[in-house]
Amino acid sequence: MKSLYIKSLTYSLLMLLFVSCKKDETKVVASNGTAPVLTATQSTLVLDSASAKKDAVVLNWTASSFNYSAAISYAVQLDLAGNNFSGPKEVALNTALTKTFTVAEINNLVNQLGLTPGTAGKIEMRAKASIGDVFAPAYSNVLTLTVTPYQIIIDYPSLYVPGSYQGWDPKSASKISSVTDNKIYEGYINFPDASTDFKFTPQPDWNGVNYGTSSPGTLNAGGGDNLHQDGAGYYLVKADTKALTYSLTKTVWAVIGDATGSASSDTPMAYDAVNKVWTVTKALSVGSFKFRANGTNDINFGISKQVTGKPVYNGDNIPVATAGTYKIILNLAIPGNYTYSLIKQ
Repeated sequence: MKSLYIKSLTYSLLMLLFVSCKKDETKVVASNGTAPVLTATQSTLVLDSASAKKDAVVLNWTASSFNYSAAISYAVQLDLAGNNFSGPKEVALNTALTKTFTVAEINNLVNQLGLTPGTAGKIEMRAKASIGDVFAPAYSNVLTLTVTPYQIIIDYPSLYVPGSYQGWDPKSASKISSVTDNKIYEGYINFPDASTDFKFTPQPDWNGVNYGTSSPGTLNAGGGDNLHQDGAGYYLVKADTKALTYSLTKTVWAVIGDATGSASSDTPMAYDAVNKVWTVTKALSVGSFKFRANGTNDINFGISKQVTGKPVYNGDNIPVATAGTYKIILNLAIPGNYTYSLIKQ
């Protein structure tokens, strides 16, 4: 009897302890995070490569709370104004509540977003707070910045083109580049003289395997005569160092499209030899246009849907959202780094 009593008492104590533990258990569930409040020291930025290492803008934001003990991670998101952060660039910042962007950093980001170098454009920024992938992030208010970026020059594998048009100096010669590093090079070079001799060199001196020619259109690696071109003009220069071929096509550029007043007739551009760009000042209507050479579509530039300000061969028409008089600039001077811009007058 006593044994039965002891067993019953023990069982009761164990049940009491179990119930007590269940009551003492507290489940901590994260709530929606509170929105950080974002501020910036600047709202307008005109970026200059000479100041690349200097501070451009400082962002600060208040701490968020998810009512949870886990550390909160923050990031800054940037996107083109009006994109609703559909494809933002994100800068992760761990637990920091501030971010100082240098001129180079912000310039690199807005170039990736597609702002046109030398032209003011708008981006939007917001702070993001999160405690992991399981819980929805909290986002701050959105700030709009007007940014004028400078062009980022990508140094692709290149051939130098020294010749009679520039004193046979490889170091100061124009270049043609291979954007995909496949030994196929192209670039645009102005030959101002009626007759031009030149060669291709793989480095800015004469110490490499220099390319001449033994017959028109073919390259001779390490030997051959000078390459030759008759006729002054602005040439598309191509070279293939695997197939050992080259070509030159004289180009004269124009704009065409309903925004220019005619989708069937070119508006000629003029070459500015000092600034090495093609320009025209033209009244544009709402619509679109393209750049094309020599009055045909064989060589033409439009845009990709992902990046503005960077012309691509056979791309989409370039939209004009607001009618007005614009200075239109096409810059093909730096191979692999072609740009265009529209500057409202």
